[in-house]
Amino acid sequence: MKRFLVATAAALLTAGVGVSAASAQTNRVRVEQSGYDNGAAAVQNGERNGAVVVQGGQGHYARGVQRGHNNFLRMDQYGTRNHVTTAQRGSSNYAVTAQEGRRMRADTLQTGVGNISGIAQIGSGHTAVADQDGVDNTSAIIQTGSGQDARVRQSGEGNISVVIQGGYD
Repeated sequence: MKRFLVATAAALLTAGVGVSAASAQTNRVRVEQSGYDNGAAAVQNGERNGAVVVQGGQGHYARGVQRGHNNFLRMDQYGTRNHVTTAQRGSSNYAVTAQEGRRMRADTLQTGVGNISGIAQIGSGHTAVADQDGVDNTSAIIQTGSGQDARVRQSGEGNISVVIQGGYD
């Protein structure tokens, strides 16, 4: 569990120092799946976008859509029947989602320039939604236990939100 949270935090810090995960003029997608009944889809329109999907276990669904340039998303899921969607429009947006457990859902929507979102969930039955529109907004959601629900909506410039929840419903 600690490795999982440390990896998510490291990915967010990498984005914060301006390291670009996508390079050259082409879009890149990498999908790795193990287990069974997993589904993944990635659609990119623009240039220098990057997407990574890693799933282990069973019954997961991941979907990423990016339009613009220099956007990056990563979605990791382990366990059973987790669902993640990420949609980004604009440029230089960065989203990381990591889930370990069962029956969790995470949705990220970012529109604009330079937005950063990170969602980490461990346990079961969590829902997390990060919706950002504007410039240089940052959102982090961390949930553990079971049955947690977090929804963040930010609009404008330079907003920061951090949600940390744990416990059982």
